[in-house]
Amino acid sequence: MVRERRVGVAVGLLALLAGSAVGVAGPARAVAGTGVISCTGWSYTTYSPGLTNTVRPLLVSVDGDLGLVDEHSPTGTCIAVGTAATAGERDTSAVLTLGCNQLLTETGTETVAWNDGQSTSFQFTATVAHTAAAVVLTETGTVTSGEFLGEHIVETFTAPNTALLACATPAGVTSLNYATVLTIEPL
Repeated sequence: MVRERRVGVAVGLLALLAGSAVGVAGPARAVAGTGVISCTGWSYTTYSPGLTNTVRPLLVSVDGDLGLVDEHSPTGTCIAVGTAATAGERDTSAVLTLGCNQLLTETGTETVAWNDGQSTSFQFTATVAHTAAAVVLTETGTVTSGEFLGEHIVETFTAPNTALLACATPAGVTSLNYATVLTIEPL
């Protein structure tokens, strides 16, 4: 089951994040606001047409996996206490106006579906940072509904700067695989 979500964006290539997820029924859920989870995974993002130095509307599709391994997610783990969740997923598509040189701070809502049959929705503020080696989008917020209600969340998406080299070509960047880290814990 896919749920809508808002996709957040990052500097000149990090168009990503915001909302749908797929869940698989699992064990009973923990009491809201009492669990802790930290996950690694990947967010495979495609851009059509490709992301270039020109700001323009693009169809952005995200296959986000936390604690799962598949063709675009070579590794992933979740460590959890007070919850039966051991993996999460979010898949979404949205038309966003983006360019490789675009810097932004964005707000939105995201939903992650967990494999314990629960979901977590949170409002976030996203910021982008360029380092010597990577572009990093960081979302911070508070869980507004579902599992982990009222807890603090931090999610980061990291892509190497070398992935931006195609921004100067006519085809642009057509896909990026962002290393993703998500942590939810009490305030």
